[in-house]
Formats: sequence, C-alpha cells, structure tokens
Amino acid sequence: MLRRYPIASFVLIAYAITWSLQIGSLWVAIRSGLELSNEDNARSFAGAFTGDVSGEQGLALLLFNLGQFGPAIAGTLLIGVLYGRYGLADLGRRLGAWRVPSRWYLIVVGLPIALSAAALGIGFLLGGFSLGPWELKLPAAAAAGFFLYMVVFTGLAEEPGWRGFALPQLQRTHTAARASWILGFIWGLWHVPFTVYFNREQPFVILPALLGLTFGIVGWTMVNTWIYNSTGSLLLIVLLHGWGNTVQSYLVLSQPNFLAHTLYAVLPWAIAIWLSRRYGDETLSDGARRALDDDGLDRPLVSTQT
Repeated sequence: MLRRYPIASFVLIAYAITWSLQIGSLWVAIRSGLELSNEDNARSFAGAFTGDVSGEQGLALLLFNLGQFGPAIAGTLLIGVLYGRYGLADLGRRLGAWRVPSRWYLIVVGLPIALSAAALGIGFLLGGFSLGPWELKLPAAAAAGFFLYMVVFTGLAEEPGWRGFALPQLQRTHTAARASWILGFIWGLWHVPFTVYFNREQPFVILPALLGLTFGIVGWTMVNTWIYNSTGSLLLIVLLHGWGNTVQSYLVLSQPNFLAHTLYAVLPWAIAIWLSRRYGDETLSDGARRALDDDGLDRPLVSTQT
C-alpha cells in the first residue's frame, strides 16, 4: 500500500499520529481548564525548564507537541521506505539548503509582515478607522524565544512532511497549482482536532471555521510552492512557517479586530492568483516544478503527465 498509494499512506500516518496524540492532549486540557494556543504552549514549554508547570500542563504539552510532528514523521518514514538512504540524505540536504539568492530571505522575512500590515490596514479602513487595544499574547521580550519555538514545533514538526515529501511527490504527476490544492486540503483538514477544540463552545461554527481555515491554507500553500519550486530549499519553508506564526501572533492576533484576522488568512490568495497569471499553473514559479525522482531525489521536472 505504501508504494502504490504514497500520498494516501502519508495522510493516514500523519493524521493518525497527530490526531491520536492531540485529541488526548485536548482532553487533558479541557478537563484541567488549560489553554493550548501556540502562545500558551510556548509559555508552558519555557515553564517546564523552571519547574513552573503542573502535571496536567506537562502532559498536555507533551502530547500536543509530539502530535505536531505527525507530518514530519510520516514524510520521513515514507521517504525512507520508498527511497531508502539516498532519499533520506536528499531530505537532509534540502533541510540544510541555505545557499539561495538573498532576495528569498527578504521575501521570507517580508511576506508575513506585509500580509499583517495589509490585513491591519484594511481592517482599520473598513472597521470605522479604528483598531482595538493592542494586547500582546506574549511579552515583546519573548519574541525571539517564541520564534525558535515556532520554528521547531511548527516548521520542523510539519514541513518535512508537507514540502519535504507530499509536495514533490504530488508534483511527479500534477501541476504545481493542482498539487498545491491537494496539499492545501490535506494540510487544512489536519487541523480538525484543534479547530474542534477552539470552537467547542459553539459547535455550529466548527465546520465553517474548518472550511475557512482550509481555504486560506490552500492559498498560502501556493505561495509556499512558489518559494519551494524557485529555491529547492526546505530550510526557507521551515523558517517561513515559524516566522509567519510569530508575526501573526504579535501583529494580527494581538488585535481584537476579527476582520483583520480573516483578511490575514485570505490575502495570500491575492499572491496566489498573481503567481498563477505570472508564471502559469504548471510551475507557479520562474523555474520548473520540483518532484521526487525514482531514487527519491528532489529534481526539477518540466513535463506534466496529467
């Protein structure tokens, strides 16, 4: 089954790991009255080093963070099974691929800031020329630590699966745009336990929230595909994942402006549409789409088979 249905196998393994562990974590959190947002988890993680964490907090944090690694474990496992040591070595090479043109680092740093500024700006204009009080979820002094936490427990925990395995596997037989749509839905629905948890007091919004989240993730996936196909660097994607979550927390989520929150999720679609028109759905970049070859090595691929 793994060789015949690699993407289906990836989804099953990633979901099984994440959902089983995080459902347990969320059950502990609900029973103990704990919160499990990124900021709360980072705060608990820091507290674990000083002993300022209860047993319930420690258990919930452990299960949740282990569950975050479901995509990375699934992707690494399948590369090892399907492609052996050469595929695993290539995955490591892509994770360490830092020698890319400097403009891509500027793009990775600037994109979340630009999206946040646009979301807040439009929210300000359409919200009666006002924003709510700025209430940081974590102190400004904790930003560097929070960024490192996000890099490890979102970037490294997820991207070896999403862009390390699934995207180049999908791009073997699909255009970059179609592969991004498929991966975006996989990535979005992976958030089911967390979506249910955060909306548990209003069950009627769970499905709309999940669909909205998934729609936004599809657009963001196309942006990630552009960067990945242009650079072949999984390291950049890991950094973008962690940095994007950090910037969103400090700039957008620290505002009670719901319109700005929504716009931050939707605005990547403006970039995705531009990419499609500028480069075409075949690659979503000025290079070829990147796919795993028969040895599990990530290579540019030009022709489309579907």
